[in-house]
Amino acid sequence: MKQKLIVTLLTSVCLMGTASVIHETTPQTVQAAVKGTKKVRLYTNKGKKSKYYAVAKREYSYSAKKYLKLGKKKYLAYKIGNNSQWLLAKNAKLVKKTAATQNYVTATMKMPSGYTKASLLQAYKGKPSASFIQACMKGMEQNDFSRVSSGESKADQKMINLADLSASEQKELAEFSLCLINSARSQLGLKPWVYSSGVESLANSIAQEYEQNGKSIKDGDHYVAGIVRACKKHGLELNDNYVEDMAGFSTNKKIMSMAEMKRNIYFGLKQMIFGFAGAGENQRNDKSLYREWEHAGDLFNTQGSRHDGEYNYYGFSISKTGNIYSMHFISVPSFVVNSSEYNKNFKI
Repeated sequence: MKQKLIVTLLTSVCLMGTASVIHETTPQTVQAAVKGTKKVRLYTNKGKKSKYYAVAKREYSYSAKKYLKLGKKKYLAYKIGNNSQWLLAKNAKLVKKTAATQNYVTATMKMPSGYTKASLLQAYKGKPSASFIQACMKGMEQNDFSRVSSGESKADQKMINLADLSASEQKELAEFSLCLINSARSQLGLKPWVYSSGVESLANSIAQEYEQNGKSIKDGDHYVAGIVRACKKHGLELNDNYVEDMAGFSTNKKIMSMAEMKRNIYFGLKQMIFGFAGAGENQRNDKSLYREWEHAGDLFNTQGSRHDGEYNYYGFSISKTGNIYSMHFISVPSFVVNSSEYNKNFKI
């Protein structure tokens, strides 16, 4: 019976879904500016004049940049706004805020009306309602910490090496992600997950398995063999992936600010919670990209089993393969920890 229950859990973390999604690190900010006018013409993706304008001196976040062909010439442009409008670089200037002028924002995860355990369970079973998809789209829109350029505090401006995090930096990221998960769980009436140094150690072993074997989220699936080896090493008698949810991003940076890393974590969690299979914020209005809630079923222990409503022990790690960073959200269900069948020598 217990084996059957664990197979139910497996479904929530082993489907390819969001495990294959990699997003690019964003956003940055530009300020529209042109002499002698109060507005600046915007362009379409094909270099045609759009009916929209940017207001001079107003700041806009951009999610991409490229050269647009206007006539016979090409101009660098920034992609701004929800309607994919392009602002020419010659009509803008980059905004670089210093720590002294940052408007710091506390990261929160607000669950939209209509996102309930019952509606999630239907989506988890592959039958999301139209109203639930709308709720998820609203959740992606209103939870905007991943779109702000500042961090939560001045301390978030410190630079970190993702390939060589200190123990305190890793714990800070684990606690940041856990706070978001538990905030969402609380709004659904669920017990909080619990940070565990034992699961954090397991998370590190899983990250090492990925790196040592050249695996990453880009492969489109979890590295099950490595996860199983890591679990057995830590005293968990598990024969498949029952512990990992995963998101990731690509960047050539080796060092980034704590604020940027927290934005990456935030976006990855949003993807999983709201079933979003897109690769970036600029795709969040595409309804067809809301299609995978297996990870949400795991994050909220809502999978149609008798263990629904229970809680997990949690840890977090990052692995790097090439320019791909995989974020490993590792959790061990409390019933597994308490089972003599599966827990042989695992210490939380």
